[in-house]
Order: sequence, then structure tokens, then C-alpha cells
Amino acid sequence: MLPKIYFSDDVYKVILSKPINTNFIKVIVEKNGNKFQASLYTKTQVFHENFLEIELERFVMSHFGVNFAILNAWSKNREYMARVSKKGKVLTTSKENKSALLNKFDGDSFNRKKNHIVNEGMDIPILQDMGIFTKDNKIAISKHDKFHQINRFLELINDETKDIADEINIIDFGCGKSYLTFLVYHFFAVIKNHKVNICGLDLKEDVVNNCKKSAQKYGYKNLEFKLGDIGEQKKPPLENWRQKGTFNIVISLHACDTATDHALFNAIKWEADLICAVPCCQHELRSQMKAKTLKIFDNYGIIQERIASLATDALRAKLLEVNDYRTQIIEFTGLEHTAKNLFIRAKKIKNSKNNKTALINDVNILLDEFSFSPTLYKLLHESNLSS
Repeated sequence: MLPKIYFSDDVYKVILSKPINTNFIKVIVEKNGNKFQASLYTKTQVFHENFLEIELERFVMSHFGVNFAILNAWSKNREYMARVSKKGKVLTTSKENKSALLNKFDGDSFNRKKNHIVNEGMDIPILQDMGIFTKDNKIAISKHDKFHQINRFLELINDETKDIADEINIIDFGCGKSYLTFLVYHFFAVIKNHKVNICGLDLKEDVVNNCKKSAQKYGYKNLEFKLGDIGEQKKPPLENWRQKGTFNIVISLHACDTATDHALFNAIKWEADLICAVPCCQHELRSQMKAKTLKIFDNYGIIQERIASLATDALRAKLLEVNDYRTQIIEFTGLEHTAKNLFIRAKKIKNSKNNKTALINDVNILLDEFSFSPTLYKLLHESNLSS
């Protein structure tokens, strides 16, 4: 049993974690007036249960020690903790509540909505077609993660374009089914009321044709799709690219292996103002990797794979900096059921003061150490761009 203080009138949140014998991975209980809402999470879904304040103890004790081994509860002044030991003994403690939750608590916690770029209730047809929104524009129960990932992606673009007043041009290399392309168009054209022109390129004719039909269906007039190979592009597929009064963006999401390098090369060559890339399948350097002095990395395949993957994106970021981009690598969860990816965001800097000699030296040291010869480096060198 737990002390009654764990269920006092001013307890406003309870989290049950460390599952013992249940399909649920955690339970979050939040107060709303004289009621509570419990959100029970599996790996792919969330279920909700509402009950009166006087039933909090009954609900919690039906799970704690039975399905979950750890409990955390917050009141306005204290945080309470309990865990079940390996011998089955319940251990309890508490401390002063210094959590940010305290400052945000207003007695109506699970009815509050975070101020996303895309919010529940917005009429965005593509989100319905993706199954993220229901027909009445509510977030589908199993799609909360994707909903947050989409907002995260748009936030990463918005951070670098929020003060832009120019017409916006966007090239999406390897657009695929173009769910994000449509959302980016909606974000700029509808939510921000920008004049925006987007061209999505893909190698598959059926995919391009389906995207064209969808653009017509949604009424997106300045969104076009073309057949195109990232590595064969000689000029930007948008006619007004880099015309005066335009802000120009290249997007490349999950372009496999060296396709990302070709996308970045074109972006540099065409002097994109902003580059947003989420690479995947970085195999090229793994096959080349042979340590010169750091032999410890040669002994374990999984270590080689991870070092090569990180080195690939580190070199890409550094080569972007050499070419006058302020570059960040940000952890980003992919939109599919994949492991975490890295998001490369690079913004062109006028009159950059980057020390190109030092940056190129950093690149060359890594290339020499592991005998790397990355595609982006070769493309830049052959084109007499900085590398």
C-alpha cells in the first residue's frame, strides 16, 4: 500500500513506468477539474480512460505493483516516488517539487494544447489522406508520433525562414510520395501566406504522375513534379531560381547513400539559401574504411558501420561550411518506423568569415586517417568548388 498523501487533493499528475507484466509501456494520469484522464501507452497506440478524482487511488493501485514497478506523482509542493524492489517491498520517498510542470499546472492539463505549427482541427487534406487526421480533423490515436514528427520538421524549416518576406522557391530531391512536400507547400502558401514555388523530383514515373494528380486535387497551383535523377541535374528545375526577391531552399529526405551527396552538391552549386537534408543508408565510406592509426575501429563491424555513418555526415557538414554555410546537425526522428536520423540544416552566409583553410584541413585529416574518398568531396573538387 502507498501512503494516502500520494492521492491527496492537490496531486495533479501520476506516471507509472517500468512495466512488469503488461502490454502497456507506461501510463500517464493527469487531472482535469474534479476528474482524471489516464493515457495508457503501448508501443504503437494510446488508450484513454476517464474517472473521478475519488477513484485515483483505485486506478493507480490496480496497476502499481501489478503491471508497473515505478510510480511518480506530483502535487503543487511535493514529488512522490515509489518503487517495488526485487523482493516485492514497496519503497517510498518524496522531495520538493521543482519541476517545470508546477509552473504550467492550471488544473486542466490534458485539455491544454501545445502551440504547434500544424494543429488538430486544421483542414489539411493531405493529413487525412495520410491517416494522421480523422475525417473530422482529429489526430488519429495511433498517429500521435507522426503528428509530432511532422511539426518538428516544419519547425526546423521555420526557424530559418520566419523573417523571410521574399518569394520562396523549393526543390525537393527524391520526393517520393511527397507527403512532406505537400505539407511544406501548405505551410508556406496557406499557413504563412507566402508566394511559394515547389518542384519535386523523382525517378519513378508512376510516383510523379500520382503526385501531379494530388496537387490538382488539393488545388496547389505552384506545386509541380518532374521526372529527374538527382545526379543528372544540370540546372535548377525552377525557372525563377535565385531571381531577385526569392529565397531558395533545397530539401533532400532519405535520399539513399550518395544520392544525398548529389543533392547537397547541386544545392551548393546553385547557391541555395537554405539546405535541409535527412540522409540515410550511408554505405559508401563503410566499404572504404581502413584506419591508418586508429586501428581499434577496424576490429568490430558494428563500430565501423557507426563510425563511417557519423563520419559521412560530419564531412558533409564541414564541406558545407567550407562553401560558406552555417551548418547544424540535429537529431531528428524519421517519419517512417526507422531509427533516429540526423537532420543537416545549412544556411548560406553572405560575407562568411569561415576559416576555409582550417576547415579543409579538418576534412583532409579525416580522409587520410580512414582512406575515405566521399562523393561530395569528389564532386566539389571536380567542379572547382571549395573542397
